[in-house]
Amino acid sequence: MRAREGLVPINVIDRDDVVRQVLTEHLRALDTNTHGYENLAKLNKAGLGSQPGVVVFGPSEPPDDVIAGVAHLHDSGHRQGAVMVVQELTADVLTQALRAGIDDVVSATAEDGELTDAVKRASTRVVSRQPVDATVPAHLSPPTEGKVITVFCTKGGAGKSVVAVNLAVALARRTIQPVVLVDADLQFGDVALMLQLQPSHTVLEAVQAGERLDGTMLESLLLRHPASGLLVLAAPTEPSSADQIGRVDLSRILDVLRGLCAYVIVDTSANFGEVTLAALEGADDILVLAGLDVMSLKSARVGLQTMRMLGVPIGRVKFVLNRANTRVGLTEADAERALQLKVDVALPSDIIVAESVNRGAPVVTSTPRSKFAKSIEDLAEQLMAEAPVGARAK
Repeated sequence: MRAREGLVPINVIDRDDVVRQVLTEHLRALDTNTHGYENLAKLNKAGLGSQPGVVVFGPSEPPDDVIAGVAHLHDSGHRQGAVMVVQELTADVLTQALRAGIDDVVSATAEDGELTDAVKRASTRVVSRQPVDATVPAHLSPPTEGKVITVFCTKGGAGKSVVAVNLAVALARRTIQPVVLVDADLQFGDVALMLQLQPSHTVLEAVQAGERLDGTMLESLLLRHPASGLLVLAAPTEPSSADQIGRVDLSRILDVLRGLCAYVIVDTSANFGEVTLAALEGADDILVLAGLDVMSLKSARVGLQTMRMLGVPIGRVKFVLNRANTRVGLTEADAERALQLKVDVALPSDIIVAESVNRGAPVVTSTPRSKFAKSIEDLAEQLMAEAPVGARAK
């Protein structure tokens, strides 16, 4: 069987014959060479332990034994990725596994797609670690430094998250490099819900890793949107967890993501908290969102004044006017005079936007010919035109 481009062979380890067979058959859907072995010793005897691949440890294997086995795999020069399937996924098991260098941990009761997604992510990391002269497509190498785009609005209900999600999906569909959306609205973030993703991992786990956080660990915490390939770092599932995440924490996460992805889109909360400040200060572009109404424009103007006082470079700001075709007695020119900024992109009001949120299907994929989707694509085009050449689609 010919391996699908970008995937390496998969080897399933489980002492239970039935479990091993079920996992092996399930993973063969990835169209790559997949085999099952009773233990690591038999894998090594087959001469595959030192070759690039992903080892999937089944739930019959005790987590402590798996962690010890991964140490042997890493002795071979990081040519093997590892995914662990466990009967019960706890924070303690996850932390130990990530520290040991395991790429991902998946619960045995998780949805079918979660395991295959974890294996595909691990496979991509194995490919990117191969020597330059290996038979690996050059475009799979991560960019030297990604671009951080922060979406900000000081007024709730203006459509900030809708813009962030659609922009992120549009960028992910336009580039062959990874794109990630970070939900930094720590108390009320709903990016995962808008994309119909189950947040099995969140930004809180990245923060708990502290100084140990690196690219491999952070990648294992990212969710994947199947329709677009967009990666997502979800907000905590408990609003109270926001208190455990600070300015330094988000800055560290963004620094790591810059080395992994071509574009890092950050959806913020509607206030100037410490985490929001980190997202603004670390951004290459800041999208300030406002609607075509007096209260929204006033709120945006106050927000811009506050950013100036805090030393955030206004030259990084792009003015996104949402619901720009709403007939409320104000025009685009009025909005530009109020903020003393030209409108970079005007997004029309359209019922399909609300419908897309309810369906969990971004407009740029569900209704790509709509005026709203085309306006988002124009915004993505602007941002990509200013990005380093290496980050653009070839």
